[in-house]
Amino acid sequence: MLVELVTTGSELLLGEITNENSRYLSKELNALGYSVIYHTTVGDNPQRMEQALRTALGRVDMVITTGGLGPTQGDMTKIIGARIMGLPLEYHPEIMDSITEWVAAHHGSRVLTENQKRQAMIPRGAVSFANGAGTAPGVAIQKNGKILVHLPGPPSEMRWMYKNRLKPWLMQHFKSQGYIQSLYIKIYDMGEAFIEEKLMDLVKGQSNPTMAMYARPGYVEVRLTAQAATMEAGQALLTPICKELQRRLQRTAVSYNNETIADVLGREITMRHMTVSAAESCTGGLVGSFITDVAGASDYFRGSAGTYCNEMKHKILQVSQETLDTYTEVSSQTAAEMAQGSRRLYGADIAVSTTGIAGPGGGTEEKPVGLVYTGVAGPWGTVTHKDVYPGDRMEVKRRAAVRAIYYIVQYILENSK
Repeated sequence: MLVELVTTGSELLLGEITNENSRYLSKELNALGYSVIYHTTVGDNPQRMEQALRTALGRVDMVITTGGLGPTQGDMTKIIGARIMGLPLEYHPEIMDSITEWVAAHHGSRVLTENQKRQAMIPRGAVSFANGAGTAPGVAIQKNGKILVHLPGPPSEMRWMYKNRLKPWLMQHFKSQGYIQSLYIKIYDMGEAFIEEKLMDLVKGQSNPTMAMYARPGYVEVRLTAQAATMEAGQALLTPICKELQRRLQRTAVSYNNETIADVLGREITMRHMTVSAAESCTGGLVGSFITDVAGASDYFRGSAGTYCNEMKHKILQVSQETLDTYTEVSSQTAAEMAQGSRRLYGADIAVSTTGIAGPGGGTEEKPVGLVYTGVAGPWGTVTHKDVYPGDRMEVKRRAAVRAIYYIVQYILENSK
């Protein structure tokens, strides 16, 4: 079954909120074998919304909308959907009763407004989905071989309604359409072109599973996708090619699916019964934050020293004043001494440091905004890395922190057996 997701709301087009609904629904529907082939976003304009829905219904089997089911005049999705399907709207007192009960339970003695009755208007013959996370009910319409589904816009309500209402309804009426399973492999050590060259024979020979590559900030993502009748059959298709990729990518920093580079660090450092610490200047604690996002990090992470000013670099980490005076705080020499100081301070096996210019000011021709030095000190000596990261202040900090964790992993993989 071919599906199009239509998210509604001018706030999406204005960039005021992130479109989480399409991402969630795509993942869930693909897991059932429903092929999501279009994403459309349309604002709160009745003409454009009607055109978008008519176009969608003309090219797929099922259209699922999110948003526009509330009580105000701007909530028009259900009204336009009923008009397109040629169905009148009818008032359902039992739906109004459930809305009244929900409002009373969550807002005490709050009096219902007249316009909330709009939410109890349902297209004739449509299936109504009661909303256990809000007031707006969902709707499913079947006519002339097409299916039009309306779900609420707030992500928490939409997810609740999909899980508890729409998914059971789809399974009852249309069952699973097979299973589409994807495995995501993030590769931090190689560029996209080099990876493609390394995997070209697999790319050319693909059928099921398929393989695709995407350049992401700081890594390249390889997506393996298999289509099968069941989850187990999909996994059986993915396992051989995944093992082949692992064989070809030995001693490479790799994470899987929702794992981050901090997960890779945790795995590699735990395997070797080692500990790690950090010393941070320009990243302001993000390295430690990312490392401790991983459950169990307390087993191997000793701590991070936030030495933002030179006085603390000297006093806490024992970076020599001569180094700071001669090379400044933004230098490979300072990064090296910061990492060594963190290792001494925390008694860690390996320590990483970051020092640089996050911006927006402070840059020069010789030391531009985005310049970051990273130091790694451990049993195999001390190494430093120089990078210039693009983006605003927060982006530079994030990229530098992620890369610092990668540099620890690289240090371990290159030196340990």
